[in-house]
Amino acid sequence: MTSAGPESAPRRTGPLQPVELAQAAVMAALCAAIAIIAVVVPFAGSLSLLGTVPMGLLAYRYRLRVLLAATVAGGLVAFLIAGMGGFMTVVNCAYIGGLTGIVKRRGRGTPTVVACALVAGALFGVAVVAALALLSRLRHLIFDSMTANITGLAAILERVPGLEPVAGRLTRDFATALHYWPYLFFAVGVLSITFVSLVGWWALSRVLGRLLGVPDVHKLEASNDVGSIAPVPLQLRDVRFRYPNAGQDALGPVSLAVQPGEHLAVTGANGSGKTTLMLVLSGREATAGTVERPGAVGLGKIGGTAVVMQHPESQVLGTRVADDVVWGLPPGASIDVDRLLAEVGLDGLAERDTGGLSGGELQRLAVAAALAREPSLLIADEVTSMVDQDGREALMSVLAGLTTRHRTALVHITHYNDEAEAADRTVTLVGNDAASDNSPMVETAEVPSGTPSETPRGAPVLELRGVGHEYGSGTPWAKRALSGVDFTVHEGDGVLIHGLNGSGKSTLAWIMAGLTVPTVGACLLDGAPVSEQVGAVAISFQAARLQLMRSHVAHEIASAAGFSVRDRDRVAAALASVGLDSGLATRRIDQLSGGQMRRVVLAGLLARSPRVLILDEPLAGLDAASQRGLVYLLEDLRRRTRLTVVVISHDFGGLEQLCPRTLHLENGVLATAPTATGGRS
Repeated sequence: MTSAGPESAPRRTGPLQPVELAQAAVMAALCAAIAIIAVVVPFAGSLSLLGTVPMGLLAYRYRLRVLLAATVAGGLVAFLIAGMGGFMTVVNCAYIGGLTGIVKRRGRGTPTVVACALVAGALFGVAVVAALALLSRLRHLIFDSMTANITGLAAILERVPGLEPVAGRLTRDFATALHYWPYLFFAVGVLSITFVSLVGWWALSRVLGRLLGVPDVHKLEASNDVGSIAPVPLQLRDVRFRYPNAGQDALGPVSLAVQPGEHLAVTGANGSGKTTLMLVLSGREATAGTVERPGAVGLGKIGGTAVVMQHPESQVLGTRVADDVVWGLPPGASIDVDRLLAEVGLDGLAERDTGGLSGGELQRLAVAAALAREPSLLIADEVTSMVDQDGREALMSVLAGLTTRHRTALVHITHYNDEAEAADRTVTLVGNDAASDNSPMVETAEVPSGTPSETPRGAPVLELRGVGHEYGSGTPWAKRALSGVDFTVHEGDGVLIHGLNGSGKSTLAWIMAGLTVPTVGACLLDGAPVSEQVGAVAISFQAARLQLMRSHVAHEIASAAGFSVRDRDRVAAALASVGLDSGLATRRIDQLSGGQMRRVVLAGLLARSPRVLILDEPLAGLDAASQRGLVYLLEDLRRRTRLTVVVISHDFGGLEQLCPRTLHLENGVLATAPTATGGRS
């Protein structure tokens, strides 16, 4: 969630909170990795400046204690791997990043940086002088080394005609300065720290300005609870919510109630305010209206409110399954981890590495971690949209019986009709209202049979010949992802590739796009290796937001397509090709809905006139209307322009005309028959 600024929220006191520990750990690891590379890799010292960015973000968004924790953790890791050089690099990054972040957070400028730098430089100079006064042998060693360098430089100058007096003056002046070495080293300390601080402020403040200009409107923040924790029964009366600097409300007016032990489904089109409602339910203060609870929200606390989000990777923190279940719980909390894992279908996986879990398993682990807090209110935000059919069914079997097995109210945000039918009651958000509604929902669909409804007539474009791929090949951690994949994609062809999580679909997509070279076999585009023609095959990733790198729509399209952003006609034509109005060109990326983001990605890719377009889960997270609109757009492009399309999806409904051919992946091998009997679209 985004507030008006870091100063608008009260600063925390006391021990580090779980969210602060998590942020400190992630940023410390990033800074340590950069420091190690800067020290170990030859001529990579300048990369150490990148380490100031994570430390600066910590200092800007969190209290000083979080920055100190990250500095200690990152410094120890860097010292163990890269020695004192790595440790000092982390400390330098923490100083520059911390100074810049704190000064920006407090709304100050360059004069404050200069004042702080002079104080820090004076302290540093005093420390250096004191150390050299005590360590006489080290002092003499440094003096001898410096004298040898100056003598060598003077000898070089003496060989240059006309510079003999300069050489003699250099030797005498250095000897004089060395006689007053305490003042020399103190001055050098002050000047060096001030110079480094000003350079760091000049560079990092601009980087932070760009990063902080990207609104993180959907971020969850720990609540400052006062009194006993009791989030339900919950009553919303004419609630409205508007994000900072937005021109209209994102939600409302909404009036609804959530009772203890109730299973409530929340549905609605993209942009209707479902995720915003989740933020209000989890403690974000509404812009208008009233939210009545008997006690505090208790987000993430025992007996309070728990949230399971769409992307489980963003909330799984432990490296071991059992560790993740208890992450952030207060010391001494008694949790039956094995029972919780068995309840969510992860029985026997307590010792497994979380990095080896499938998408569905990660999502069920997130549910187990939420249940470990014995929540009175559990919010599940489209938790099934990114997992395969088996994962969806397993998740729904867990969610459907939660309110009978636990003393919790469940609010399930979903696009799927059968998931909403499992609830006690359904509320549909319609624009800026909440009411019962007959708007269409995403229906279930059969897995395509794999029999093509039309024979490819175009010339072969993309050919895969015996493609196999192994990650970590030649190491003890080698893992096979694909084996013996053979097929051909023709010009104007439409191919659907489906399979369960972990079947190798994404690896296959990266190979077809030329971003990964197969371990075995060949992937050819027009007869030549596609890895030598990167960009000729365009790929749209599963998470559209992560593929949008620029701040505004016009800049994003122009950057992706390779033309000037001042060429407004080409920007407008690219937007029109995906059914978007040219007026959208001036909009910020973060002001777009999920469906609009996917279309902007497509606009940039199509403007490059790719030979093949690969779409990885293009329907995930879209409502029924957005799905139909996107599929119709792609069908029209394929029909009119002979665009070659490859779709990788768990969702099947409505794709028959776009993708008359279906390929099934099972454990990295092409299967001749469907591997599942049903799915959702």
